[in-house]
Amino acid sequence: MVQSVSVNRTPYNVRYRTSDGEVKIIRRVPPSKLHDMMPDDMVTISHKRSDNWDSGEEVKVVGVNSKQPNTLWVEKSDGRRTFLSYSDVKGQSKGESDIQFAEEIRERKQDPIGSDYLLWP
Repeated sequence: MVQSVSVNRTPYNVRYRTSDGEVKIIRRVPPSKLHDMMPDDMVTISHKRSDNWDSGEEVKVVGVNSKQPNTLWVEKSDGRRTFLSYSDVKGQSKGESDIQFAEEIRERKQDPIGSDYLLWP
């Protein structure tokens, strides 16, 4: 069963304590979702992450975090799980099995120095 992913871009506050003991509060806004992948979709790893997560392996998307929607939680067939950036995988959405993900959109939104997470749409 395909689950929906609610991406709420409402700002939220993060409270933390510095090494000096001072309490700081910062405002964060979740980035917009830049892909069409949903939980239960099968995707292929396009960039090797480690010896255990090699390029070309097919993995299942387990989840998409609402505060970091461009990071996918994926699972191998043997049950091992990890987090991957949406730009490190290729695949098809189950709801749109005949439509390939647009490579030109991926290239247009990708930063040449590899800091995709810092880009704003």
